[in-house]
Amino acid sequence: MRERIYKLAQDRAPLLDALTEYRRGRVVPFDVPGHKQGRGTPELTEFLGKSCLSVDVNSMKPLDNLSHPTSVIKEAEALAADAFGADDAFLIIGGTTAAVQAMIMSVCKRGDSIIIPRNVHKSAINALILCGIIPVYVDPGIHPELGISLGMSADDVEAAIAAHPEAKAVFV
Repeated sequence: MRERIYKLAQDRAPLLDALTEYRRGRVVPFDVPGHKQGRGTPELTEFLGKSCLSVDVNSMKPLDNLSHPTSVIKEAEALAADAFGADDAFLIIGGTTAAVQAMIMSVCKRGDSIIIPRNVHKSAINALILCGIIPVYVDPGIHPELGISLGMSADDVEAAIAAHPEAKAVFV
């Protein structure tokens, strides 16, 4: 197997660096979130820790803006794309649910079909419902000893693609 060659130096962590600098700058926040770096809600601070809350911040110039990245977020996305060997990578908030829905809804539109495992997470089903996308279900394998669902087999995915060439995507 060939060693992966990166275009960018993968030893940088631009968001971590920016948040560390933010913390070092001892900024006094007058915007959201309301816990004010751990000073606003003692219970939350006790649960998550002051270190965590001290860098839970909103968009501001030194920390960039996820909606229109121009500095550290843009650099982090470029590093991620390079690390994954992709043309682009996008950071997202809202957890995996938002990411799954964004992936599906950016590829399919109302009436399109998508090949998807029968045991897919409900966030994917929600995306189908929101956009009127038609699922082509593939039953996952079952582990013979443990009895738990596995992923779709490559053969089953190939068969689904052959049977549904109109499908816009395969969600794995």
